[in-house]
Amino acid sequence: MSDYRYEPWTGRPTEFGDLSPFTLERTEFRSVSDAPVHCFPVTLRGQLIGYLWGSETTDAADFCPRRGMGAAGWDARGPWRRRLKEARDAGFSAWEAVRYWVGEPEDPRGGGVAADAEGRVLPDSRGVQRLASQAVDE
Repeated sequence: MSDYRYEPWTGRPTEFGDLSPFTLERTEFRSVSDAPVHCFPVTLRGQLIGYLWGSETTDAADFCPRRGMGAAGWDARGPWRRRLKEARDAGFSAWEAVRYWVGEPEDPRGGGVAADAEGRVLPDSRGVQRLASQAVDE
């Protein structure tokens, strides 16, 4: 029979051991960076729907939908997060992951980054958000 004791001050049996603090390994890139980031325009059937960005110096990369894109912009987040996770799982850094997807075939929901797309360097991930919010007016 197992050594079953009850800890009255926690209300749980001792056989489970210490359950906190929980520490889980991060499996995705961070979605915020205070360091400079490179970003590229993402298009779907010729229409700008957002920006793919990544940092050279931090473990941060993400897709930022363009303001005013509605469901198309929101739906594009899933395929891009999946693509970035695949690249991270393959051992790519955030910047390598972004560069890897430049010029790859367009996803039916997420769009793509054209091989000849011009990237921009912005001061941080908030700069990408500002760019995406102003893109409607361009």
